[in-house]
Amino acid sequence: MKYIKRENGFTLLEVLAVIIIIGVLGAVAIPKLASSAANARRKADVATAHEVKSAMDRYQVENGVYLKTGELTVSNDGIVVNAKLIPKYISKLDKSTTQQVVSDGNKGFGVAALTADADNTQFIIPDIKTNTIMIYLSDNGLAAEVRAYDEGLANVLWTSAN
Repeated sequence: MKYIKRENGFTLLEVLAVIIIIGVLGAVAIPKLASSAANARRKADVATAHEVKSAMDRYQVENGVYLKTGELTVSNDGIVVNAKLIPKYISKLDKSTTQQVVSDGNKGFGVAALTADADNTQFIIPDIKTNTIMIYLSDNGLAAEVRAYDEGLANVLWTSAN
């Protein structure tokens, strides 16, 4: 009786089936991973905006007023400059603090002025969105607003007004 020696290994059909399954899993998983990374960057910028507002609130509690328009500036290299706020209330605010993928000119922080109504009871947030995290300050130090915007600066991700 002759025995046919069988070779151990995978057939071409089995190998193709495994490659197809891995391809389908990759096609489903890779877009989800990419969108979760962008979502994590947005959430990191929202957390940074929370920290900025908390630092400004602590400053207001200790000094009686918020920083005024002009007291907080952003240098050309994207560093927020104010000796009263940094580093006592928050360690640093610069382009590296924000996480979203945007053009270099929109990365980091922007500062703009709030406008008040006639009796200084309500403040209007201007439609100025130059950076992913915007800090809005009033002229008299009575109000401060912080907003985090998405990559396109089209949608507000978080606002301290709520």
